[in-house]
Amino acid sequence: MDTTTWLCGPPPATGQWQRYPGRFDYNLRRVYPELAEPTVLHMFSGSSWMGTTTDYRAETGADIVAPYDQIPCPDGSFSGVLADPPYADHWQGQWHGDLPKPGRILREAARLTRVGGLIAILHIIIIPAYKDANVERIALHPILTGPNNAIRVLNVFRKR
Repeated sequence: MDTTTWLCGPPPATGQWQRYPGRFDYNLRRVYPELAEPTVLHMFSGSSWMGTTTDYRAETGADIVAPYDQIPCPDGSFSGVLADPPYADHWQGQWHGDLPKPGRILREAARLTRVGGLIAILHIIIIPAYKDANVERIALHPILTGPNNAIRVLNVFRKR
């Protein structure tokens, strides 16, 4: 299993491209180019530079406006899913209750992903509830983000 750390923190003297999300996007395209395809669903992203997007809030400009665990698409609609859900308390009011649950995000992403496709979820935790989602974990990438180098984890799974 790949556990390579992706440095996406504050920029060096050479420029802003090192910052999150720019450096994260660079690493994603380099390591998982299939997640940069237009056939990938981007959950919680609003508008995005690639793929189909979904969000609960219409004002984000998402292609699909729906609850994260009830996306109105048939099973296997996408070649993969990339999710960057909110996990901080200040987002909680926008979700009309609890923050999105990582296990539920993974199960919905697995439902929407074709067999053999990748699912990547960026979160503050290592997602433990994956055995019932018909996926296998293939990587855990610690991601250092922001000016304080906050650590997040890119959980990467392959749909069985």
